[in-house]
Amino acid sequence: MLGGSGKSREESLSRRKVRLFKACAASLPFLVVLSIECLLRLKGLGGYPLFIREAGRLASGEMLHIVEPAAFKPYFFANPDRPGYAEQSNLVMPKPDQVIRIFVVGESAAKGYPQPRNLSLSAFMQEMLQSVWPDRRIEVINLGTTAVASFPLVYQVRDALRFDPDLVVFYVGNNEFFGAYGTGSINAAGTLPPWALRTLRTLRGLALVQWGNDWIHEGKKSDQTLMEEMIGQVVIPKASRLREAAGRNLSVFLGDMLDQVAAAGIPSIVCTTASNESGLAPLGEDDVTGLTQGQLGELQSFLRDGIAQLAENPAEAQALFKRAVDLAQRHATAHFLVGRACVALGNRQGARESFLAARDLDTMPWRPVSGTESAIRLAARQRNTVLCDIAELFRQESIEGATGWALMDDHVHLSLTGQARAARLIVEAMQTLTESLRISPEACARIPEDSVLIRRMGANAYDDYRVNHTLRVLFGIPFMRRSNPSILDRYERACQRAETQMSPGVLEAVRQWQTETPHAGALRPIAGMAARVLLRENRIEEASQLYAIAARQVPEFTSWHLEYIYFRLACRERLSGLTEADRELAATAIRQGIFLVQHGVATSGFAERYIGRLYQLRGEWAEAIPYLLAARPRMLAEDRVACDQALMTSYIQTGQPGKAMEIADDGTRNAGRFAPLYRQLRGEIDRSSN
Repeated sequence: MLGGSGKSREESLSRRKVRLFKACAASLPFLVVLSIECLLRLKGLGGYPLFIREAGRLASGEMLHIVEPAAFKPYFFANPDRPGYAEQSNLVMPKPDQVIRIFVVGESAAKGYPQPRNLSLSAFMQEMLQSVWPDRRIEVINLGTTAVASFPLVYQVRDALRFDPDLVVFYVGNNEFFGAYGTGSINAAGTLPPWALRTLRTLRGLALVQWGNDWIHEGKKSDQTLMEEMIGQVVIPKASRLREAAGRNLSVFLGDMLDQVAAAGIPSIVCTTASNESGLAPLGEDDVTGLTQGQLGELQSFLRDGIAQLAENPAEAQALFKRAVDLAQRHATAHFLVGRACVALGNRQGARESFLAARDLDTMPWRPVSGTESAIRLAARQRNTVLCDIAELFRQESIEGATGWALMDDHVHLSLTGQARAARLIVEAMQTLTESLRISPEACARIPEDSVLIRRMGANAYDDYRVNHTLRVLFGIPFMRRSNPSILDRYERACQRAETQMSPGVLEAVRQWQTETPHAGALRPIAGMAARVLLRENRIEEASQLYAIAARQVPEFTSWHLEYIYFRLACRERLSGLTEADRELAATAIRQGIFLVQHGVATSGFAERYIGRLYQLRGEWAEAIPYLLAARPRMLAEDRVACDQALMTSYIQTGQPGKAMEIADDGTRNAGRFAPLYRQLRGEIDRSSN
């Protein structure tokens, strides 16, 4: 009996060991994966970066935070080397008492593309509101991000609410098909329900997944534009489930964002997004499903004959286009041509209906369609949020009954006039807000006219060229060129006309601007590049104005900003001498530069170089020396010569000509083709010493 009991215990122990072994064996893969995940996390992979990150503490004690351009990269899992991005901008916490802080949330149209940042929707809003509240400091912080649908913006808004905004403005809805997590994008999840998208985002936040994704795409390069790369589903007909999913996603995720903002006790304004309805022909393949070969031939005959008649006999053209529509109800181009004939006949309502039908039938919906537009209005109405119906207001103001080239630069991006007009509509919508943010009709009426603001904020011929060249590239994309060939010619001619007005040196600079060479990872302002040439050509007043504009086109707390502030002030010094306000501007830029150096943000040496030059403008020659010395080893070619020349000047001004001679002698021996310049500088030092 004892033996039997012992055997039973052995069998029981054996079973427990087997179960333990099986459990260990079953958990081993999980433990291996967990270990790899932890190791990859230690190397910086995994998770999602903050959209607004801490940059460091300022001398004032405030914490500087920066909108991080690269924060959206994990959402571009199918093309991680070409992610969409926001513009870098900065804010401080805690928010100063006198500041009104407004966030603008959206995609590239909200960002202001293709206009420079000083002429964007948000910049116009800031200028207008500053005129309404001159005793407050207005911050309109643009979070607009290229090539994203509404889903990723939910997390951006969650992050932004940590920074005490007074108002959030939503201009979203353009990328529900072809943006990251759009229903027809290469970075899409198709018709997955919203809860599944959230789960998918969690999985794609795993370090192991991100590492595998980077490994798969390592070394892959494309000569396509980001717009071309984002296309996953080329044809999305009107009846496609992807359209229904796009409207649903926008309604749900915009609603999520509005709920977050309301829960934080912050008011919001929701805008419908405008698009080019009357000027841009449909971009996708026309839907001719079900037509026989004979009917296709008849359809083409109607369209061809109608186009031939349009200029001289619009009534006959309209009749032919309507016969084409009767034959092919889903043919977007036929509807668009009916709209053109209605415009020629002065039938504004008929034109509106036909243009909107063409937009909705376009099988490549780069423009928001009626379903996504309705989703925006629904989300605002359900939450009793202020609606600024820009899409409809633009139509009402357009002579063709639908929005066209006067307010748009391409399919969804606002023209310079459109940026200012949209900003004014949003500011006017603030009349319906409550308490401290309500603007009276009288205050709105005192805001300067759009044309005045456009001039004041720095519109210029070089940035016009920048926009026209950008659009020339956009409309050179094959499907754009096929569907709207005349638009490419329009922007090509505009660029050619501008080039005939440029000096040879400026023309060379703007052509270099079109390459990647001068930009170092971001788009250097064309105004700043033109200004440098104008300065060499002794056109100092023009250069000064352009440097002032360029300084507003780049983020503060960057070496580019220091560079443009320095050259602007150097021009002013040559023209009329520096005022006390100029000296204070130089001091502010110096403080920003020192912050960059102390926090390791700037590593090229240019921050130190321009800190030194700004000190010199203030007559603080000794203070400039350590920064110029720090910059010197990292400068190359002409930049090294300029840095050395500035350093020699500081040495001479501080009574150290011997050190200036040492630099000149070193350059004479080691500067190669620049050696004659150093010999010349040495000669000048010798003459001044005698």
